Amino acid sequence: MKEYNDQVMKFKITKDKLKMEISLKDLEWLFHNSPNNLDYNGEDIGVKVKRGKRQEFAEFVVNYLLDIHPDHEDNTRWGQPLEEIFMEIFEGAEDSFCKYVEENYED
Repeated sequence: MKEYNDQVMKFKITKDKLKMEISLKDLEWLFHNSPNNLDYNGEDIGVKVKRGKRQEFAEFVVNYLLDIHPDHEDNTRWGQPLEEIFMEIFEGAEDSFCKYVEENYED
């Protein structure tokens, strides 16, 4: 098992699962500290999660991630970052963990 705990998103790789976890407190922190979350003066937090509403905030985030991606109708919003990672693998030479099929042309 491998664990990656050096950021707000925690990752754990077990024999058969990839687990990704973020605390509601850290999710709220990311929201408050987003470079896009500025007040009218551009100096302070513009939007805050109301006290006691972290659960509802998290539910909104999850429902958004479960929605269809607007630019890729065959994928969810959460699936699109994975698809971008997969494209890096398809285009690269990650032969330490992938077997690339050689094209076989017959004359």
